[in-house]
Amino acid sequence: MRSALRFPLLAFVLPAMASSQQSLAGRLAATGTGTVAFSATARPDVCGDGSLSYSDGLSGPRTRVYDGMLLTHAPWDTRIAPCEHGMVRVTVRMVEGVPSWLRTAAGPLVTLGDSVLDFGRVPASSAGDFLRALVRGGQGRAAIEAIAALVLIDSVPRWEILAAAAEDSSKIQRYRRRASDMLARGAASTLGFGSPTDEDDAASLRREAVYAIARAKDRSVDPVPELLDIARSNPHRDARVAALYQLGQLNDPRAVALFENMLKSER
Repeated sequence: MRSALRFPLLAFVLPAMASSQQSLAGRLAATGTGTVAFSATARPDVCGDGSLSYSDGLSGPRTRVYDGMLLTHAPWDTRIAPCEHGMVRVTVRMVEGVPSWLRTAAGPLVTLGDSVLDFGRVPASSAGDFLRALVRGGQGRAAIEAIAALVLIDSVPRWEILAAAAEDSSKIQRYRRRASDMLARGAASTLGFGSPTDEDDAASLRREAVYAIARAKDRSVDPVPELLDIARSNPHRDARVAALYQLGQLNDPRAVALFENMLKSER
């Protein structure tokens, strides 16, 4: 009787064991063409509405990401949805076993439709390995969109990965600039977040002055040294943050070195 039951049991258990041992990248590739999702533990400062928007924790509680675009809500804006903690979900469109695009959500995740194959919760390490490989080895849109997802997953050495991405001359400028911009926002977050009462005409003028330095019409003048000086030592937080953001857009190795130094405590 025991022998009769053994083979059906093994037939059920062995495929499940093989699936659990296969890498997340391998499981995704095996789907061929289709839309697949997986979820993983988020960093403690990540929140969202579970579907349309999330906060990556780098720019204050009133800044949200909507379909890849960053938007800061004014203090009086009542349209902003509650930002709740929860898991991170990454939805990937696979085309012949290769990631084509990604979508990211965080918070109390909504139920997916039947057109999406949901792998459910995976270890943060597995999600991090997949996203790291996609960021550094992927191509085009998927590699760029994976940067935002990578930043949200718990216990991933995100700044080390993004510093390498920002300095990778073999990649297109849009890719390097996205990595540099994320590093800049991370560096700015180490200065803390200002309150709405900090905003005044003087703060606005300081930011405009920083923007003018970064966008000088005289192309023979290198703005990076002056922006670095402001980012390091200006007495006003708003001016330092503005300088860091502008350095992120310039995607300069000297700026990346500053970002890494400011973020080294997390690494």
